Formats: sequence, C-alpha cells, structure tokens
Amino acid sequence: MSRIKKPAAIASITAAAAVAVAMTATPALAWTAGGFTATLNGPMVINAGVSVSCTSSTLSGTIASDGTLSITSASVGGCGVTVTPKNLPWSGKLDNGAASINNFAMEATGCTYGGNLNGSFTGTDLPVTATFANQTVNKTSGWLCPGSATVTATYDFAAA
Repeated sequence: MSRIKKPAAIASITAAAAVAVAMTATPALAWTAGGFTATLNGPMVINAGVSVSCTSSTLSGTIASDGTLSITSASVGGCGVTVTPKNLPWSGKLDNGAASINNFAMEATGCTYGGNLNGSFTGTDLPVTATFANQTVNKTSGWLCPGSATVTATYDFAAA
C-alpha cells in the first residue's frame, strides 16, 4: 500500500468503527413529558396481618422526559375500610423496565404504613403498565398495628 493510501485507509477504518459503535449503543429512553393518570388494573391488596382488597385507585401527576414521576394526587376506594393516601407528593421513576414509587404512605384503621414500592413495567412511553408485587412497607404510626404490611398493585399509566 502506498504511503498516501495507508493514512486514508486507517482514517476510513477508524471512521467506520466509530459509526459502528454509535449505531450499536442503546439510545436513552425518552418519555413524553407531561401529565399522567395511573388507574388500578385489578385489585390492590394490602396485607397487615389482615388482607384488604381495594377495587379502585388512581394516581396522577407529572412525568419528566427522563421518566421521573411526581405523584401529586392519589385515591383509593372499594376496600371495605377507609384507606387514605398520606404525605403527598410522592416521587418515583419509570426507567429501563424498573418502576418505583418513593415515600408511598397510606393509612387505614388508625395504622399508617409507608416506604418505597419497587416493581417493573412494560412499554416504552405512555401508556405503560407497572406492577408492584408483595412490596413491604413499614408502620410509621398507630397503636396495636403490625410492624409492616405488604402491598400488591398493578397500574396502567396513561398521558393525562
């Protein structure tokens, strides 16, 4: 190979390698930022020694382009007892198949439980379905309450 063609060939191979690396890199998941509403899909089961099954729940707030959630409103119904969401807003994230709700807190029959819920989701932008199975939350207040409870719920997240 001539002295002139050799540098051109090396430059060409280097450029081709850079393009190959750029094409195989996984792009960051970008969410359409804005409002969302998440609706319970199936029952929400809260078990603190006695299992309570709720038939309705709605979460709403905003999602940022990086999947960060701000949950500013929550409701729960059809539980047979009054269940009240506490300490809003909650934060969270939808990121690479992992779903989280942080600072989650609910009160029922004088017992308040709180913590972080971690689960999984399917989809790449709203709408997505997130499932939180057997998530342990600890007692934060109340008399004669078990020290922890488990929460299982599936939510369908959609643009508001």
